Amino acid sequence: MKKIIHIDMDAFYASVETRDNPQWKGKPIVVGGKPNSRSVVCAASYEARKFGIRSAMPCSQALRLCPEAIFVEPNFGNYKQVSSNIMQIFRRYTELVEPLSLDEAYLDVTESSGLYAREIAVEIKAKVKEETRLTCSAGVSYNKFLAKMASEFKKPDGLFVIPPENAKSFLENLPLEKFYGIGKKTAQRMADLGWEKGKDLREIPKAELIQRFGKSGELYFLLARGEDPRPVEPHREPKSIGVETTFSFDTDDFFVMQKELNELIEELARRMKKKGKEARTLTLKAKRFDFHSFTRSQTIAKPFSRE
Repeated sequence: MKKIIHIDMDAFYASVETRDNPQWKGKPIVVGGKPNSRSVVCAASYEARKFGIRSAMPCSQALRLCPEAIFVEPNFGNYKQVSSNIMQIFRRYTELVEPLSLDEAYLDVTESSGLYAREIAVEIKAKVKEETRLTCSAGVSYNKFLAKMASEFKKPDGLFVIPPENAKSFLENLPLEKFYGIGKKTAQRMADLGWEKGKDLREIPKAELIQRFGKSGELYFLLARGEDPRPVEPHREPKSIGVETTFSFDTDDFFVMQKELNELIEELARRMKKKGKEARTLTLKAKRFDFHSFTRSQTIAKPFSRE
């Protein structure tokens, strides 16, 4: 049976800023730009989260929720360097490390001899804290889904283990909105059907789930049973390439938007060419002045690239 660890840094960007600016310790920190700009929150310290501030929230809204918050523009170069140091710590224990972002990764420690997975997680947490002065939370289980769920269970600076014999009871009473892989809208659809917890989802036949949710229905069938066949992939290729921008002013001028869209297309083409990639689906996502967003996609049969 596999031994999988999921490590998630605690409020990573905000924690790096607090570490590098000790005078901010214990204060609400918001990483994301100037409070009166159109920037959105990239990260918030736990002190800021107590006021209801969350990632992807407009900074202007965060300011209203917490006027005393300290707003910091992100320093991604610094975050990437710290992340690289953290990933190097992980690789001391296994080469099977799958980064999901700068601040989290899966580790397959099945073949790591001499220590139990929980002991490895304890050591990694200690090393990360010693060498970066940052804390992380760890989840340990026999697949990626449950390891991810476990790491969320006791944040921040937590460690939680879900052994095979406890998986069923852990999932049975867990609200579906807390299942990794089930979004808010899907959880609401399930609630409308009378499904609120893992035990409710477990009772639904696979055919019905597929009928209601398409291909995702098969995934939900597996999750309800604590099953996840995905391996840890150290060299996982990204599935998409994207570009985006934010206007500093409101506009309904078609020509202004067309000009900006053309520049985004050119930048996307450069990135695709640099990575030697082709695509079949192009997605456009736009966000209005009130932060309501809409998405349009088009898929073609033959992959395209832009030279």
